[in-house]
Amino acid sequence: MALIKKIKLGEKNYPELLSQIYDPPQELYVWGELKKREKLPLAIVGTRKVSSYGAKLAKEFSFYLAQTGFTIISGLALGVDGLAHKGALEAKGKTIAVLGSGLNYIYPASHKKLAEEIVKKGGAVISEYPPDTGPRKEFFPMRNRIVAGLSLGTLVIEAPKISGALITARLALEENREVMAVPSDIWRKSAEGSNDLLKKGAKVITSPQDVLEIFNLELKINPEEKEQKLETKEEKLIFEAIKNEPMDIDKIAEKTGLPIPTINATLTQLEAKNIVKKISPRIYGT
Repeated sequence: MALIKKIKLGEKNYPELLSQIYDPPQELYVWGELKKREKLPLAIVGTRKVSSYGAKLAKEFSFYLAQTGFTIISGLALGVDGLAHKGALEAKGKTIAVLGSGLNYIYPASHKKLAEEIVKKGGAVISEYPPDTGPRKEFFPMRNRIVAGLSLGTLVIEAPKISGALITARLALEENREVMAVPSDIWRKSAEGSNDLLKKGAKVITSPQDVLEIFNLELKINPEEKEQKLETKEEKLIFEAIKNEPMDIDKIAEKTGLPIPTINATLTQLEAKNIVKKISPRIYGT
């Protein structure tokens, strides 16, 4: 393990947002670079047993938001947490992992290399527990208050009714931070909690642009970059059809020859990747 620093509450380099919560850690153990004021810190959290839909969104949302300048905060867990860290790293952005164990016990062990990469790329892995403390069940809910406390807001990608992600969202709400969630399949058990958050008033997020608007920011991606993100034949056909002028779904069907259900599904994916934007319920543009 590389050098571990200890920061005490009240010291000048203690994270400012974290110091403002009801129960801030008395001390933090830090591996890597943790600043007093991180740039646009945002928590992205969710279930360990993530669906393919949730996994894709976790990584892509993190990528685009980190590319914009957000610092992505999460818990290094399997599923959404790990994918959020990876998305930020792929965007060459900063990410911070908060552990429910000491820094000499990276948990889960399968994410040890991910933790090393986070630090190597300018981020940090942190804990309130001394380095030789092993993981315990009761530490993880406590860890979640740090994830929420370090962040301006919490975005829940996919979470069941009983989950650490919902604890993080509740703690964020209690600290008057933004709480956001991505809607998901109403039949999916792994998303019951995040869908319920939306019913209770969490901000609805269907694209990275929604997050940017909440914080009065704008993601600028030029057309060449957008075209590089196109993955399927359907995505390429639709993008080519609307790249020069906004178009309604019926006109897109006429120009591409694709069926309406395929167009709707593809537009949802393109919107999530911030390649297209919805101008009205049936009109899309780039």
